[in-house]
Amino acid sequence: MNNLPAELDEKIIAEQHPDLYSSLIPLLQRSEPDSLDAFLETASCNVAIENTRTQAHCHFIALDGNKRPRVKDFARFLGNKITDFAIPRNEIQRALNDSIRLNSASPIAEINTKARKLFTRLPNSGEGGEVILSVLAETFLSLPQIFTKMVLKTNTQMHIHGSDGIHISVNESNGNLALYWGESKLYGDPAAAVRECFASLAPFLNDTGGSDGTQERDLQLMREGLALNDAQLENALKQYLDPNNPLFKQLEYRGLCLVGCDTDKYPTQANSTEMELLKQNIVDFFESRKKHIGDRIVEETIHCFDIQMFFLPFPSVDEFRTAFRSELGLTNEQS
Repeated sequence: MNNLPAELDEKIIAEQHPDLYSSLIPLLQRSEPDSLDAFLETASCNVAIENTRTQAHCHFIALDGNKRPRVKDFARFLGNKITDFAIPRNEIQRALNDSIRLNSASPIAEINTKARKLFTRLPNSGEGGEVILSVLAETFLSLPQIFTKMVLKTNTQMHIHGSDGIHISVNESNGNLALYWGESKLYGDPAAAVRECFASLAPFLNDTGGSDGTQERDLQLMREGLALNDAQLENALKQYLDPNNPLFKQLEYRGLCLVGCDTDKYPTQANSTEMELLKQNIVDFFESRKKHIGDRIVEETIHCFDIQMFFLPFPSVDEFRTAFRSELGLTNEQS
């Protein structure tokens, strides 16, 4: 189901739609395919959810040498990814260029600090899930993030409204631009996580335009604020994102989801289980949730849309949230 990696599909797209396709490739250079191997294990990939057009991917937290979940190490890894997530690509490139020109790490340190200050101080924030979704999409699905709304924040006591992330690809069959609306939910209760995730995604897929469309504000922000360090690509994408441009008819809406939840399948003591047993238990847990996932997608009437969904069970989403906040230096701050 991956839109870009397959060698045959790459050749077809490159031949038929060379400009758009080739322009997306450099956007993926900041993500190595194996960069998550130390922190996540794969339970299932490309699982078709019955009666929908959703492909699900189940991953879980890797164990260390003493068979303990690496939740804090995963949070540390994500903490080092926040600049890629929160800062526009052209601003990152300027900092990299200045760093080389000045032979100094100061420009990089400056935008890293800026990124950290953009994250909310609210203790129950789901922003860690938004970072996970972006990293998973770029690493596992080769779907580059094209727009971040984090820099639009004027108050860290609030969350950004609208989609949790916006990624793109090219439809390999017809050359249309595929726009992925992202939603992430981290809940202890898996049923609540699934329910809230698809309820939040549905308006972005189901609304059919107009001034009051759920997508309208995000589309406007993208048209005005794309910053990809590639002016030609930006101009091309803005045409697809403009409802008054004929190319808007070649823009497809798709869904991109992260459902993070608690499970008791992880070991609670060191050296008390083996990886293969944990993997099978996670697979069984995911299988037990598939029907509910499908039912919710149908209930929200988004079963006819292409959706990529990540299912990521944690020993405790609250433990992850605390660890992620700690990596951002937010542990002792008050809401």
